[in-house]
Amino acid sequence: MNIRLVLGRLLGVSAQLCAAGLLLTSAWLIVRAAQQPPVLFLMVAIVGVRFFGVARTALRYAERLVTHDVALRQVVDLRIEVYRALEQRAGHLVDDARRGDLVRRVVADVDAVQDRLLRVRGPWIVAVWTVGVVSVAIGVVLPWAGVVVLAGSLVAMALVRLTGGSGDDAVTRAGGVLAAEVSNAAVAAPDLVVAGAAAAGDVTAHVDHLARLERRAAWASGRGQALVLTITAAVVAGVAVIATSVDPVMTGVLVLAPLALAEPLEALVDAERLRPEVVAAERRLRDLLDAPASVVEVPRDEASKPLSAVRAPLPDRWDLRLDDVAVGWDTPLVSGLDLDLPEGSAVAVTGPSGVGKSTLGLTLTRFVSPHAGRILIGGVDVTTLPAADVRTLVGRLGQDEMVFDTTIRENLRIAAPDADDAELERALRDAGLAGWLAATDQGLDTPAGEHGSALSGGERQRLCLARLLLADHRILVLDEPTEHLDDDAAGSLLNDLLALTPRVSLVMITHDQRVIDAIDRHLDLRHPRIDMLDGH
Repeated sequence: MNIRLVLGRLLGVSAQLCAAGLLLTSAWLIVRAAQQPPVLFLMVAIVGVRFFGVARTALRYAERLVTHDVALRQVVDLRIEVYRALEQRAGHLVDDARRGDLVRRVVADVDAVQDRLLRVRGPWIVAVWTVGVVSVAIGVVLPWAGVVVLAGSLVAMALVRLTGGSGDDAVTRAGGVLAAEVSNAAVAAPDLVVAGAAAAGDVTAHVDHLARLERRAAWASGRGQALVLTITAAVVAGVAVIATSVDPVMTGVLVLAPLALAEPLEALVDAERLRPEVVAAERRLRDLLDAPASVVEVPRDEASKPLSAVRAPLPDRWDLRLDDVAVGWDTPLVSGLDLDLPEGSAVAVTGPSGVGKSTLGLTLTRFVSPHAGRILIGGVDVTTLPAADVRTLVGRLGQDEMVFDTTIRENLRIAAPDADDAELERALRDAGLAGWLAATDQGLDTPAGEHGSALSGGERQRLCLARLLLADHRILVLDEPTEHLDDDAAGSLLNDLLALTPRVSLVMITHDQRVIDAIDRHLDLRHPRIDMLDGH
């Protein structure tokens, strides 16, 4: 077991025992002081109260510091594992219908897992040790009182476990459904506005359903708290009856002793309320991690050829070859793809919607594994390279790339965090934004707006292209780069893209006839074995 975790548990138990010691010492001091003895008789108790009061706070702080550090480290490792799983399973998991639920898994469910360590297991360990130590201490003074305290505490713990932990994962599942519905409504909002429709009714219904479930959970928690307090009161009454035979000062201590256990026992109620949610979050994450991978990863140390052997500032060979490739998700969408694309050339990938053009783009960037055939870059089969290495060689510009609500500089630095302003400006110039940048008052500090709202469609697309160029990819897969642009903006962007071809290779996935007419080499997915060079 992690030594830091053991230390955290010891600190937690010690803090709770100090709280119990504070209560019992205070009880002795109050009752004894009522007898008006010389003050020196009370000095040890007075010092004890101070000690337990300070120690409880210090130990509680140290326990939180240590256990939260352990938990957060575990959460970081889990989140990295989840992100890696998403990278390999994106095709099977990411779609508009599940986007909100997926975000909830990556954020809320991962955060919930740390509650097992901090708020489920921790309170039980503290409660068990505190009940044991306090019961033994009482039993030393009056054995039967110790038995009553121990028995009452065990009954309370058993009832809390049986009733509090019997709930299901309805709250977690309802939260996931609500997140998915909100995401769907946000994605569909522009279309709904155009159509004059609304999706608020469904979202409201899910909000009401989640609220009902949370109220039910709150009532259950309240019943658990009442149960603990009722049993504590019964134990106090039992000890009061038994303790009549001992010294009056000790009677006061013994009667108040069960109250020292109320705090750790009440903490169990919250622990058991959280248990179903934590179990559900863990199960949802396991489902995500166990989902079938859309790409088979190759560990870096097992790659047949290291990245440094094929990656160079000026590579001698940077050709792309498709050899009888079949692409698709669960089943092939198109087969028999053959292509030879020399370095610095461009190809237009065409075909009707749904034939597999975008899937081919994802396959080239190793988000999906080919069902058959080979994809070679510089003579190296990409399946023998780690997917992350392939993505440093092949970059993809989708139809709806993310532009963050921050400055142009920070949007670009996603691709190259250490890039200086000169490099950023060069990437913008290569993407055709030099004139736009010069016309702005703030230059690289110009805000892009939410989702790039401060930019026009063409400027937004060029900013994403500049980010792609800044990453220094050698092959660019451009999925409908002129989509949603007017004729002038589309024509200007196309000219700037083709001007890049001496440095990079372009794979242009498109329906746009202007793009098709401007590129000689075509790959029509309706006739994948025909690589036409005449522009028709």
